[in-house]
Formats: sequence, C-alpha cells, structure tokens
Amino acid sequence: MKNYPQELSNAATTLGTAAWQAAAAVVKWVLLAGWGGALLTGCDQTPAGADGRAASRVGLPKEVVAVRVQKTAHGFQLLRGGKPYFIRGGGGLQRFAQLQEAGGNSARLWSVDYATPLLDEAQHRGVTIMLGLWLEPESSYFSYYDPGMVQAQLQRLRQQVLRYRYHPALLMWNVGNEVELTTSGPRLFKSVNAIARMIHELDPYHPVTISLGDGDLIFQGAQLQQLAPEVDIMSVNSYGRLLDLPQRVQKSGWKRPYIVTEYGGKGFWETDSTFWKAPEEQTSAGKAEFISSRYRQVIQADSNRCLGSYLFYWGSKFEYTPTWFSLFEPSGEKTESVDEMHLLWRKHYPANRSPHLTELRLAGQAAANEVTLRAGQRYPAVVRVTDPEGDSLTARWEVLPEMRPGAEIKEVATPLEPVPGCVVKVAGRQAIIRMPSRPGAYRVYVRVFDGHGSVATANIPVLVRPAPKAAAYSAATSSD
Repeated sequence: MKNYPQELSNAATTLGTAAWQAAAAVVKWVLLAGWGGALLTGCDQTPAGADGRAASRVGLPKEVVAVRVQKTAHGFQLLRGGKPYFIRGGGGLQRFAQLQEAGGNSARLWSVDYATPLLDEAQHRGVTIMLGLWLEPESSYFSYYDPGMVQAQLQRLRQQVLRYRYHPALLMWNVGNEVELTTSGPRLFKSVNAIARMIHELDPYHPVTISLGDGDLIFQGAQLQQLAPEVDIMSVNSYGRLLDLPQRVQKSGWKRPYIVTEYGGKGFWETDSTFWKAPEEQTSAGKAEFISSRYRQVIQADSNRCLGSYLFYWGSKFEYTPTWFSLFEPSGEKTESVDEMHLLWRKHYPANRSPHLTELRLAGQAAANEVTLRAGQRYPAVVRVTDPEGDSLTARWEVLPEMRPGAEIKEVATPLEPVPGCVVKVAGRQAIIRMPSRPGAYRVYVRVFDGHGSVATANIPVLVRPAPKAAAYSAATSSD
C-alpha cells in the first residue's frame, strides 16, 4: 500500500512489448518520480479555461481528451470529453485487459516510472490513467523547509508534466501519496499548492488531486482546504475505516469533491492480531464481501460528491503476505473480489466465477483461536470451499515465515521464502502439514484453483513452540 517496487519489474511480463523493454532499460524504479499531465479547470459549470487559467490562451491539442469537475445542483460530477465519467478503477501496473473486461475504466499509477508503455497500454485497452507525481517524504535527505530542495522538486515535476500532459489516456494528476504521514507543518501543502499551480499553467485540461491517508483526515483535509486552493480534488486511501469516510471528509471542511484512491479488505495494521502480533488476514470470500458492501454503502451512495475509486491492488504484489492485497495470482488467476467488482460495474457476474473459500482450519482450529503447535510435528489442515459452477478444485499449500513485528515499509514489501518440507500430504481439500523444526512465528497458506482462471485464498498464523526432546528426536528421525 505504501511502496511499489516489486510490481514494476512484473509489468514487462504483463505488457510484453518492445516499448516496455526499452523503457525498462532506462527508467529505474528507485527514482520514484512523477510525471506530467493536465488540469481541471475548476469545480464549476464553465468551459475549460474559463476561470482564466492557461486554457484561455491555448487551444485544445487534438490528442487530448479534456477532463474537468462540474458543480451540479446536488454536488459534483467529473466530465471527460464533455460526458459524465464516474471512475471505476483499479490501482496497479498490471492486468489492464482484465480491468476493462470487468467493467473498469481507469487505473492508478503512483509515479511516472514506465509511464510511456503503461499509458499506451491503457489507451489500447480503453482505460484512463490517474498519473502519480511522486513527492519526496520528509527525511534526512529532504525537507519541505529547505527552499532549494522544494524548488528542485518542483522543476523535476515540471519536466514530467511537460512530457506526458498531452497523452490521450491521461485522466488527472495525483500529486503525492500519503506524504503527510512523514511531514508536519504547513510547508507541505504550500508546496503542493505551488505544484498544482504549475500543472494548471502547463496543462489546463486535467484536474489535480493529492492522496491522503485517512488516519488524521479531519485535520489534514482542513489543512488542504486552507493551504492548497489550487488542488481540485481531495483523494483518500481508506480500508477498514471506509464506512465513515464521507462524514470525516465533511468534518474536515473540504468543500470540493473527493476520490477513494485506495480501498480493499482490512489492512494488516487495523485487523485483529494474535498475542504474538500476527495480523489475521481475511479469506478471499471475506475480502470480497467486505469490499462489495463498502463500495455500495460509500462509493456508490455518496456519488454526488465521490467521483469514483481505485481498488487496491489490481494485480499481484507482496505486501506483508503474498495475498493480502493481491486481486490476482502472479500466474493470472482472479479472486472473488474481481467477480464482485464485475457485478458492481457490469451488473452481472463473469461467465466463470472464483471458488468461494470461507474457512481454513489447522489442527482443528481457526485463526481466531491463536493456533500454537509443536515444532516438527504433523497436523491436519482443512479448507472449506465451494465452486459456483461445480468445477473440479485443486489446492496448493505452503508454509512461510511470519513477517517480523514492526517491520519497516521496505521489509513488509520484500517476499518471504517458503519453508521446505512442510507439506507432507494433500488429499482434496485436506492436507497434512508438518511444522518447521525451528520454533517461531509462521503462516500456513492455501490457494484453491478451479482450472478456469480463478482462485481462492486463505492463510492462518501459527506460533511454533519447541517440541519435547523425545518428540523432537522422533520427528527428526522419522520418514515420510
């Protein structure tokens, strides 16, 4: 959710084009920079540029599809090419074809890394792009209280805007992602305002937004309203707290529309945890129900002010676990959450739906029981799963170490290696799992495939305690 290095290297496989290969050779993920776009001309009912910005001086380039916010009798509406455009989006660098197939119309990128092939792919698929301009977080090497650093960042972003502002797939600019989490004081939003003003001058055809976290939204929204009047739309990343988001936006005093730029199942920082601080991940069925209900109750219900949303993560990525945010397997199989979005966006389910997995038990216990087992010992695991079409199902099991409590962002996004020799036997929906010989925190995973492009997922944290000496000797000398 916070950093996005892994998926960039996967996008070459997804796109498979010569353009991608060329871009990948030159652009380094580590730059994490932003790039250009175009501006909205204000939250009003006037033609683009009528507020006196650059649109009054420059004609619309033929390749550009102009985007703006229109104020209505009941709230706000996004217009693209003069037509209403409600964002049905996915956040990620992958699976644009599947996004379009599900009824989605827009993808979110966090920076301009690999922008050219991704914009071109989006245009080919009939999908627009919310393009990120990466802002530096406050750190030992960057300060928003250093005018020289702030000006250098502004000039870097200016070049990115100039490069990409006329791409036909561009929907809007997204200036920064949760930068307020590391930056205190008014200088950040004053800098954001200057960046938004610069974008408006260079590109009067697309809006400017900024993505905030929802932890302190009432205060940060008030700061944005007061200090960054050039920002057209406030965007928010919200997971477990999505239900009361409209109320918190209103309490912040924000007067313009908003977009939900990240949402999904419960985040690992906000769900229930075991006593050894291992968060409990929802099953794929649990995530699908959670996402679907909140989409209806918030994003659809508040559409007079909410201009749409981006489900996270449209593709596959490791963040705390391989499955926590992934809507697809790396091999392409979709999860039940994608089916639910297909229903919400296209008003019907896809022809083949994902397996419906509701529970995983290990040694007869669910995750809520805080499972503790003995090192080297064997235990039964069983998964409760059905398939809407009655397809034959195949389960794949593995055991991974648990993420270290308090891990930093880069560590949380670094994949963990499976522990070898733990899956002793698999029979249908059941398996025999041998606990690792080294005591510690682990997680048992199951993925259930239907053979027709869909998958269901679940995992359960387990604390492995030392085995009694005699049992440990027996486990070490026994054969499979």
